[in-house]
Amino acid sequence: MDELDYVSRLNSDSKLFDDEFNNLKKFYTLNNEKEIWDFIKIHPGVIVLLNAYEQSLKKYFTGAVFELKFNPDLSGSWFDLIALTVWIDEETFNNGSIEHIYSIDHDLLPLRRRLNLLGAILLTKRILK
Repeated sequence: MDELDYVSRLNSDSKLFDDEFNNLKKFYTLNNEKEIWDFIKIHPGVIVLLNAYEQSLKKYFTGAVFELKFNPDLSGSWFDLIALTVWIDEETFNNGSIEHIYSIDHDLLPLRRRLNLLGAILLTKRILK
């Protein structure tokens, strides 16, 4: 099943949607969970995209914490988005993390286009203290 068919299933099957949303919480820390749920309910393709992000993040960042935060103010008044923050140690932050972020964003660009989610997720990095 391709990604767009799966998004259609997520739209029509509330149990599947809830199960997939709960699976996100196994990998991501959700800050303001209700707002994230509301946003993803409107844009269920975000689940597919976050699952793809998970695979890439595991490849590049071991020992990191991955946080999702809904924040309509990050992008101004034009559209809302979810910030996906990679919390990493200072050494990783300073040694190659920007290249990894770029690589992940570049690799997932075709999927983001297919799902029409170019502005839905902002991938950032911060130092874990």
